[in-house]
Amino acid sequence: MKLATLFTRSFCLLMAIGSSVSAQADSYDSSIGVLQLNLVTVGLDKYIVQLRLEDDGRLKILSAVPAVYTKSTFSTYDSNSGRLSTTVIDIDGDKYRGIFQLDSSGTHFTLLNARTGTDTDGDGLFDNDEGEGDADGDGLANYLDSDSDGDGIEDYIEGDRDSDLDGVIDSLDTDADGDGILDASEGVLDNDNDGVANYIDLDSDGDGTLDVDDNDWNGDGKSDDLDTDGDGISNREDSDDDNDGIQDSRDFDVDGDGIVDGSDADSDRIPDALEGIVDTDLDGIFDYLDADDDGDGVPDLLDDDSDGNGLSDSRDSDSDGIVDDLDYDDDNDGIYDSDDDDIDGDGKIDNPDSDSDGIRDSKDSDDD
Repeated sequence: MKLATLFTRSFCLLMAIGSSVSAQADSYDSSIGVLQLNLVTVGLDKYIVQLRLEDDGRLKILSAVPAVYTKSTFSTYDSNSGRLSTTVIDIDGDKYRGIFQLDSSGTHFTLLNARTGTDTDGDGLFDNDEGEGDADGDGLANYLDSDSDGDGIEDYIEGDRDSDLDGVIDSLDTDADGDGILDASEGVLDNDNDGVANYIDLDSDGDGTLDVDDNDWNGDGKSDDLDTDGDGISNREDSDDDNDGIQDSRDFDVDGDGIVDGSDADSDRIPDALEGIVDTDLDGIFDYLDADDDGDGVPDLLDDDSDGNGLSDSRDSDSDGIVDDLDYDDDNDGIYDSDDDDIDGDGKIDNPDSDSDGIRDSKDSDDD
C-alpha cells in the first residue's frame, strides 16, 4: 500500500495538527516504506522516530532515538490519549498532516484524520492555518511571513500549537506561554536545561518560582528590574537588553557580557539552539553533541570554520558585531538566512531553491 493512498482514503475526516520545516524535513521514503519524523515530543522527552507502512495500512514503530529541541519544529505524541499528531510530511510531492492512534498492540499506529494543503512560505504551516492577516504589521501576510508575530522566533520553530491555551497559535502569539514576558525577550534558549525553550517555559531558570513572579526569570544572577542598556526600559520588558540591535530571542549573549547564554551540550561555545539536530560531517552525532561538527580533526572550540562551509566563523558579513555563525541574518537585509538566497550579501546566490518548490535548499530535504 502507498502512504499517499492511506492519507487520501475517502473515509478520512481531512483534518490534522502539527508542523515541520527544518534542517531535516520530515519525509516518506516510498522505496522502503519508511516515514521519518525528525522530532516527536512526548511530554518533556524528544525523539527521532521511524515508522514503516505495513500491508494492512498501519504504521509500525521501527525506532525512537532521543533528540533535542533546537532548530526543528515537532510532531507531538500524547501518552494519555495515544495520539500522534504529525508534522507536514512530503509524500510524492504532496504535503500532508495527520493524526494517528496507537492501537492495543502498543507498536502500531492507525490513521484517524488527514488533510493536504499549501505552504507558500515553506515554514511548515499550511496557508489556511496562518491566514491572510499581518500579526506583526510588517506588510507581509502571515502565510508569506517566516516570523509572523515578529518576535524573532521563526514560525517553523513555534509551530501551530497553543502553549497557553489562549486561542492564538504560538507562531502568531507574542507571549506564547502567557507569563507576561514577551517571547522576543525569552527566546529559544533553555536556561534550566529541562528540554523546554524559555519562550514556552513557565519557570525558565528552574528555581521553583514562576517567571511571572521571578525578578530573575532567566537565572543569570541579575535582577530583571535592572536596565542593562540604560534605555529606560527594564530588562523584563526590554526585547533587546544590551541594545546591540539584536532581539534577545535571537541573541546568544543577551546581556552583552561576552559569554554565550543558554545550553551548550558539547562545550564548543556554539549554543545548542544554533547548531541544531543536523549532522554536518555525517558521523552519526548531531552537531549540538559533536565537538568537531565538520569532522576535520580540529575541535569546534579551536576551529575557525567549524561547519566546514569554507567561510571563517569569525566573518561578520554585515559588520553588526555578531559573527555570521551566530547571526540569523548575516547580511542584515531583514531576511532570515534560512529564507535568503544570498545569505552573505555578496551578490552571489548561495542558498538557492534548486527544485523551484518555494523552499530554500537549507530547509529542503528534497531539493532536486
